[in-house]
Amino acid sequence: MPADMILQLKGLKKHYPILGGVLRKQINTVKALDGIDLDIYRGECLGLVGESGCGKTTTGKAVIRLHDPSEGSIFYYGKEHGAGRGVDITGLGRRALKKLGIRGKLQMVFQDPTTSLNPRMLIKNIIAEPIRAQNGLGARQMEKRVAELLYMVGLTKDHLLRYPHEFSGGQRQRIAVARAIATDPDFIVLDEPTSALDVSVQAQILNLLKSLQDSLQLTYLFVTHHLLVVKYVSNRTAVMYLGKIVELAPTADLFASPFHPYTHALLSGIPIPDVDHKPHRIVLAGDVPSPMNPPSGCRFHTRCPFAQEVCRRQEPVAAEAAPGRLVACHRWQDVPRLVRERFGK
Repeated sequence: MPADMILQLKGLKKHYPILGGVLRKQINTVKALDGIDLDIYRGECLGLVGESGCGKTTTGKAVIRLHDPSEGSIFYYGKEHGAGRGVDITGLGRRALKKLGIRGKLQMVFQDPTTSLNPRMLIKNIIAEPIRAQNGLGARQMEKRVAELLYMVGLTKDHLLRYPHEFSGGQRQRIAVARAIATDPDFIVLDEPTSALDVSVQAQILNLLKSLQDSLQLTYLFVTHHLLVVKYVSNRTAVMYLGKIVELAPTADLFASPFHPYTHALLSGIPIPDVDHKPHRIVLAGDVPSPMNPPSGCRFHTRCPFAQEVCRRQEPVAAEAAPGRLVACHRWQDVPRLVRERFGK
């Protein structure tokens, strides 16, 4: 295990039961996550991309134990545990997580700050709440700490006695970020933190997040649909499809030469600001299959333009396509050539 690893997911699954009938018995299961293996390294920003419903947000919530995984393991390698010593937090309850000092080290910034901030609480209490829950401070120390956190995210003490509705969307997201860093975390899940904001404000929040990552030595899992945002902020990028990771690579390598056909299709949708550019959009046929009844074999084969019989029968195992690059595709070696021949890319 590399000394700089902070989180390791092994076979992580999250299945949601569907209840029906008068007796509310389980009649089916939504397989939101169906076997995730992922290593996250200290100090990096790992982007997680894919279509809506593929399991990105569920992954983030499972990692920080907002949702209890159905199967698999989540190992947390905290600095206080010693080099190479991890704690399996999969089955730990709230009290155990707090007792071990892990609860405050794993935090999350949600997509919509309007719904993630309590509208009946003053800003000073919203930011102070996680500090009280973890360790607590005296009144003067607490006020000083909250003011310091506001200053770190670009706000001032003048904002302490206001309610969330008195702020703009960008300011509310800054408050959400301040709340997330209040407990001195090691790892933060950023769940589409800029999707509800104007473009100019998005840039400000992204620059703030990068600045905090450097100054506080944070590690991010950045969940988003926006591929250009991932290209800007992420060191590595993982591509998800229907509860599975189909490709993982350094971000620059992924954008320059993707291996999986699904990744090719996602990247082909990025607009190019050039009137002379001729787009080569790869339009996938059909809809995303239901996570209640995923296809056999490769889950992408029902929409893949290059699928063969082996893709329908056998699920691909993630292979090392290059140093630091993993791809789960039977035909990954042929895909770049096939894309060029069919779509002219």
